[in-house]
Amino acid sequence: MNNPSTIIDIGLVVVLLISVVRAYIDGFFTSVIRLIGNLGSLFGAWYVASTYSQPIFDSLLRNSLITRSYSYLQQTARNIDIETALSSVIGKWPQEFVNTILQKTQDSLSVLLSPDMDSAVFLVDQFIAPIVVACISVVIFIVLFIAIRVVCALLAKMFKTVNKVPILGFANRLAGGLSGFVIGGVNIILLSFLFSIIVIITGDSLSWLNSQVISQSQILALTGMINPFLP
Repeated sequence: MNNPSTIIDIGLVVVLLISVVRAYIDGFFTSVIRLIGNLGSLFGAWYVASTYSQPIFDSLLRNSLITRSYSYLQQTARNIDIETALSSVIGKWPQEFVNTILQKTQDSLSVLLSPDMDSAVFLVDQFIAPIVVACISVVIFIVLFIAIRVVCALLAKMFKTVNKVPILGFANRLAGGLSGFVIGGVNIILLSFLFSIIVIITGDSLSWLNSQVISQSQILALTGMINPFLP
C-alpha cells in the first residue's frame, strides 16, 4: 500500500466513482455539457498547444537563443559537449526530458560544438527547441484548458433545472449516472496530463510523483498513448 503507483491507481478509481455519483446528481443534460467541456478543453487546448508552440518559439525565442548560444560558444573558445552547452545556455531542465532529446540524435553525446554560428544554430534547433517548445505547450494547454472549462461550467448550471421536473428529472439523473462513467474516464485522462505536467515542472524530483511512479501505474499506463506530455 506504500507504493505510490498503487495509491494513485486507488485514487483514480475513487475519481471514477465520484464522477458517476456527481453525474447522477447533476443529471444527463448538465453532465453532457460538462463532458463536452472536458473533451473540448482537453482536445482544444491540446490542438492549439501542439499547433502553435513551434511558431511561437520560432518568432519570439529562436533568434535570441541562437545569439545567446553563439556568445556562449565563443566565450568557451573550445569544443564543448551538448549536455554542458544545454545547461549553460538554458539552465536546469528535467533530466529525463533532456536525455530524451539527446537520445533522438544518434551519438549526440559524442557531438562536439565549436565556437561558430553553425554550431549555435545546430544546438538551438536540434536540442534547445524541443525542450522549450514542450514547455510552451504546457503553458498554452493550461491556460486554454482553464478558460474553456470555466465557460462550459457556466453553461452546465443552466440545465440543472431539468431535474426538478418529476418524471423527466428521474430519467435525466439516471442517464446522467450512466454518462458518469465516460466523464470519469475523461477526468482520469486529464489527471494523467496534470501528473505529467507536474513531473516536468518539478524536474522529476518528487519521490511520490515521478516518471517511474507514472510508468508503474496500471491505470495511467492506459493513457500513455494519448498523453502529449510524456517523453
